[in-house]
Amino acid sequence: MKRMLLTVGLAVLLAAPGLGASAMSSSDSADVSIGDVKRKVEMGDYKGAIMQARNYLKGNPRSADAYNYIGFSERKLGEYDKARKAYDRALKIDANHVGAHEYYGELMITLGDTAAAEKHLAELTRICGNCAEQQELAGKLAKAKTGG
Repeated sequence: MKRMLLTVGLAVLLAAPGLGASAMSSSDSADVSIGDVKRKVEMGDYKGAIMQARNYLKGNPRSADAYNYIGFSERKLGEYDKARKAYDRALKIDANHVGAHEYYGELMITLGDTAAAEKHLAELTRICGNCAEQQELAGKLAKAKTGG
């Protein structure tokens, strides 16, 4: 009997407006950190990363990092137009965003536009010299040009 009352009570709480697990309050966006978004990306949970990044953006609408993670996740999901838009937003907010230039360049390689990828590589070289992101994109671009 106690078990049934607990089950019914829990069901009522979850069904109540504003109390259920699916309810989203404004404080939920504050509960999401950019680190949470990054962890979702690292786990390969791209849909979850996009959802968390969008929640994060509610409280941080000018986060180039959040748009970069959305672009990365959309690209991994094969949503190339959405990825392009997210990278564009990231770079509008921060024209020197190293991650956005690297990943946008990788998207351009995927789409077969090596000239556009070279522009992002040039920006990386200007921004950070011979940094890890620049080296990563340079390697992928060289491989793409040799048909690899």
